[in-house]
Amino acid sequence: MADLLRQGAIPDRTPTSFWQATGLLVVTPYHDERFGSEPTEAPSSDEPIRMAYLHPLLAALKLPIDLNNVGLLRQGPAGTIHAISQGSHWMSQRGLERLIVIAADSYCDPLTLDWLMSARRIKTPEVPCGLMPGEAGACLLLETATSARRRNPPMCFPVLGAAVREEPCHFFSRKPNVGAMLAASLAEALGGTARREPFTGSIVSDLNGENWRATEWGYARVRLARSISDALHVMMPATSLGDTGTSSAMVSVCVAAMALRRGYARAEQILVVSSSERGHVGALRLSMKR
Repeated sequence: MADLLRQGAIPDRTPTSFWQATGLLVVTPYHDERFGSEPTEAPSSDEPIRMAYLHPLLAALKLPIDLNNVGLLRQGPAGTIHAISQGSHWMSQRGLERLIVIAADSYCDPLTLDWLMSARRIKTPEVPCGLMPGEAGACLLLETATSARRRNPPMCFPVLGAAVREEPCHFFSRKPNVGAMLAASLAEALGGTARREPFTGSIVSDLNGENWRATEWGYARVRLARSISDALHVMMPATSLGDTGTSSAMVSVCVAAMALRRGYARAEQILVVSSSERGHVGALRLSMKR
């Protein structure tokens, strides 16, 4: 958050008018068996998460944000793209100009390591196709075009497309995932399947060594053979950081922004894709052009 305040040219806590027009959306993991709860079809209460995580976070940030403009989004890794996809609607409903989105997670704590090991998801000599646990915290500032033009921050990347779907054949369903919903979200983020030219730039992917992600991505690529070039440049943060759980898509967005800013993206547009174990998937397209 300190990096965001500095790099985003965000003022300190003094100007109340700025913070009155700013909301906060916190992306969290699913509240399921990872934390000792049984997964259910009906959403459980947010109150335990608010008490254990959100309230201490707000106390640590010390930002004068109205509590009515603070929300939780429990969708795992893909929650970041969902927040961006729904950000304009969320802000307009509350009369806001900007929205801070935060995600933090760790796959390195003992409780989560036990959960991953019991599901045979960690890479070991016995499980060669598995993930390497990582941890990260990341955040971004989403704002209206009017606010961005007025503030003119040093780093500013238009969102050209963002789409989310829910895949019924997710990891825990034990059903074959043929990438239908991931392909649909990618197609929407790219502006539809009737593109004149295939996308040839870079994509930041959440591939982490697990078979189910690779299979889903492979099927999605086949479905979008005419929309995405075979020469696509794939960037995988998990190669360096390990799987950072719920924060992985937020990390990918930050990697994409830096790739555009520093010039190692293959084009002036870049894609970000994310899949959550319980079926939420999303795709995002950022641009260098203002």
